[in-house]
Amino acid sequence: MNSDVGAKTLTSTGTIQSGRTRLLSIYYVGHASAGTLTFKDGGASGTQKLVITTPASSAADQYQVDIPLDGILFKTDMHLTISNVTSVTVFVTPITADTDNG
Repeated sequence: MNSDVGAKTLTSTGTIQSGRTRLLSIYYVGHASAGTLTFKDGGASGTQKLVITTPASSAADQYQVDIPLDGILFKTDMHLTISNVTSVTVFVTPITADTDNG
């Protein structure tokens, strides 16, 4: 896979990227309460692709999750529902006809 990697930071639920996209890595800052990060393909009511349960922690605790190989493919768009997480930065690569292998 050969494509530019982009980054986007969210502090509340929303769309990360429209169109075909691969999720490569996630960096998040914890919250005093346990929470979840729910990634869906096709908007808030779309197909669930990944759920990360986050531990209760100090707000300064930071975590990184790297997705193996070519990452997770989102065919329509990438939506993230955030619950009890301070902030999330995701690293993605948009998929074009030249870079599509999924």
